[in-house]
Amino acid sequence: MKKIIANTNEITLYCFLGEALLKIQIVEQALSYSITIKMNPDETKEKADAFLKKQQRYTLGTAIKIAIEKKFFDSDIEKELSTFIEQRNWLVHNVLIGNEEDFNSGKIKEALFQKIKSISDKAESIQYLIENDIIEFCSSKGQDMSKIKELLQLQEKGIRVSN
Repeated sequence: MKKIIANTNEITLYCFLGEALLKIQIVEQALSYSITIKMNPDETKEKADAFLKKQQRYTLGTAIKIAIEKKFFDSDIEKELSTFIEQRNWLVHNVLIGNEEDFNSGKIKEALFQKIKSISDKAESIQYLIENDIIEFCSSKGQDMSKIKELLQLQEKGIRVSN
């Protein structure tokens, strides 16, 4: 059987899906870090890292459930997370449903691209909310977060930073 080569429209779809999934995983990571820090504020780095390793196995839904049950975030962030899990679940489990003919023909509608892009954008905004919440929490525990804040400000200006 000869493989059908993806057209430009399909390649764009794959890129949008990949971006959305990676940004969702970044949110999962941010949640894992937040839960770890908030459940272990006085532990050694080694013990917190061991806890984090277990925490990172949780799916986004499980991590959100834990964060909400433990009241780790204010109601605005909780609401964002609750709405976001529905969007994430649609992307992961239902993006194909109702779009089968478009996928088969290679003619993906602009509305689908926009919906996937909006999920990517929402993931990014939630990531920033969680990062800022972690910074506030650590600051409240007496940690100097000024260097982290500087790095985030650079990122907000579109400058890529690394450790």
